[in-house]
Amino acid sequence: MYRTLIVDDELLMRQYLGNHLSDISPDFCVTGIACDGLEAVELLQKQSFDLVLTDIKMPEMDGLNLAKYIFDLELKTKVIIISGYNEFEYARLAIKYGVSDYLLKPLSDEDIYETLSKIKAELTSEAEKEDKRISLNSYEHYSDQEIKGELLLALLHGNTGNLQLLYQVLQGRNITFAQGYYAIMLFCIDELHLMLQEKQVLENTSYSLDLYQQCKAYCNRNNYVLTYDEQGYTLLLLAANSEEDISVLAHSIHEEILHSYWDKQKPKLISTFGYIVKDRMSLRSSYSSAVEALALCLKKVNSPISSNYYVSQSKFINELNTICDALYTDYISKNTSKSLSDLYLYISLFEEEMNIAAILRYGSYFIRYLAKKCNIKTDYILSAFKELMYCIDESIGSSFDKESIHALFLRVLKVLDHDELFILMPETTKTVESAKEYICTHYHEQISLAMVADSLRVNPSYLSDLFHKSVGESYSKFLTRIRMEQALLLLKSNPNEKIYKVAEKTGFVSAKHFNNVFKKYYGFTPTEYISRNML
Repeated sequence: MYRTLIVDDELLMRQYLGNHLSDISPDFCVTGIACDGLEAVELLQKQSFDLVLTDIKMPEMDGLNLAKYIFDLELKTKVIIISGYNEFEYARLAIKYGVSDYLLKPLSDEDIYETLSKIKAELTSEAEKEDKRISLNSYEHYSDQEIKGELLLALLHGNTGNLQLLYQVLQGRNITFAQGYYAIMLFCIDELHLMLQEKQVLENTSYSLDLYQQCKAYCNRNNYVLTYDEQGYTLLLLAANSEEDISVLAHSIHEEILHSYWDKQKPKLISTFGYIVKDRMSLRSSYSSAVEALALCLKKVNSPISSNYYVSQSKFINELNTICDALYTDYISKNTSKSLSDLYLYISLFEEEMNIAAILRYGSYFIRYLAKKCNIKTDYILSAFKELMYCIDESIGSSFDKESIHALFLRVLKVLDHDELFILMPETTKTVESAKEYICTHYHEQISLAMVADSLRVNPSYLSDLFHKSVGESYSKFLTRIRMEQALLLLKSNPNEKIYKVAEKTGFVSAKHFNNVFKKYYGFTPTEYISRNML
């Protein structure tokens, strides 16, 4: 997936491209949205993008100056300019600043698809050229085990150009892989344990490299294939004659590395192993499931976490991914009001265990999820981790409840985004934002406009008029929209939930009323929605 930044001062255009770009071309994923060039520069400073899709006419900094900024820094980021003006001067400057393509409004999905296809071809070609720089001679001094490790990495990342080259090297040395059943075993450092030892988050890198070296020594001695990926995970190829033997081998390897190669004074180790496959070309699915299984560390399960246990926890994984995806969408679209309510759903995943360890586990997972999804740079990640630790230190001695954890996670989210709310806001805007925040944090209760106004100490009629003018919809429509969005999220993450329970969780007094509102809003009933998505 190619990470894409959308830059446009028109809200409707940002929303359309943000919501539909991946539908138009599945190879491109929106990981950032900005309303002008200056905001885009801020995002480019803290994230990495493969493509910037920008309007040409914007306040503060226009699209051409943004393209010039990218060109001057010699970033590898591709740029597509969107313009309503078919003028030579614009095109001339766009070429000068290395713009890859130039789209004219009004946009059509066909035009966008065609342009993105050309960009994909360019990115693929550049990657292949990079691969071709690697020659057979490059592997001359590699050991047989190292060659196997390079081949394993190429298999996991679908690097076909490098695969062909490595197979040639293997054939030249008469090296073969064992036949039978395969799985990827993943080793990494327990970040929670690292933080509890009051270590710097950056130390994770040095410990991860140390872990790789220890595993490498073990694998060289036992003739296992090993590699190391860009996420800092140590990956080992399990090969055996049966699926049962794979599981036994994984447990044996974990115990041997833990007791014979890893100092007890070092941070705790986590290991997982993914789906067991019979075809080496299917190892990517084993790798993906091994990475996704790391989320189960939130449940304090012992290592190695098996693919069978991962499958058994599919409901939790699905719910976690659904909520995290919603928070990711809130983050890139800067939808502060919705992130408030989605954070409550995230906290509900561990509300039975509201202690420091759980807050650290879920807090660090949340930071890493957004950092990986949006390719956020290290400085911003470190700031978020520091804020998480600071907030917890500040709260030691007091009890944790849903509201205090919500406030804590919100502070972490603000630091990760470096976006200070309410700065230089006019008083009327503050009132509306506070009203929206109240609604988003109390939508599951029987709230009224009078209650919201009372909490803000303003007149209900004044708030109603102010809300409608500022938000563009009435208080009741806004409340219904929030409730419906959350209801859909609950149904998607847990299709087996009773309808009356979903109604209760979204502030409805009866399932009948909830059904009527849901059908009027979406055009189908909750039951019909579940049936469609279960097919």
